[in-house]
Amino acid sequence: MRVDGIREAIKGTKALKNRMQPAASLALNRVGQGVVTEAAREVKQAYNIKAADVKDAIRLVLSSPEEGRVLIKAKGRNLPVTRFKVTPKAPSPKRQKMVKVAIKRGEVKKLSTAFIANRRGGIGVMKRQKPTGQSGRARVVNAKGYRPELPIEEVHGPAIPRMLNEPQVLARIQDAAHDRMEKRLVHEINRILK
Repeated sequence: MRVDGIREAIKGTKALKNRMQPAASLALNRVGQGVVTEAAREVKQAYNIKAADVKDAIRLVLSSPEEGRVLIKAKGRNLPVTRFKVTPKAPSPKRQKMVKVAIKRGEVKKLSTAFIANRRGGIGVMKRQKPTGQSGRARVVNAKGYRPELPIEEVHGPAIPRMLNEPQVLARIQDAAHDRMEKRLVHEINRILK
């Protein structure tokens, strides 16, 4: 018994197999780029931060056809609270108003010991490390007759990797990645078959 076209079908299947691995790699790379955008969007919905700040902290390592995976890495230190929503926005020559900070959307915290100050050409939310009465030793009077409360430090919020690892944000990012991968892989397979 002889069946026509078996040899051509086997050749076609081998050629298709060789083209599927690069197609999967292309799909992974496109999904990786989309996940970075989705991660920035999800963090922005949960926190009062710019999407550009989130994207700047994320590094994408694209897939090669042999590798078969995309790495998305985020790194960075705790961000100054001025990157979030802060009121007042600038120091006042008169009596300072109480500083209010909204790091997460819908949550406003009052920082009673903090103040707004010019710092290295920018504005910063500062606080004294040892406020009056908590230092344990008497402060020295300076030449102007004041008792300076130094040192001071800048107030910081969470780092971007910590924001990305929040359970609700992470779950939404993973769902979006799964949906994107399904659609993108189907698109790449259809492109090869045509």
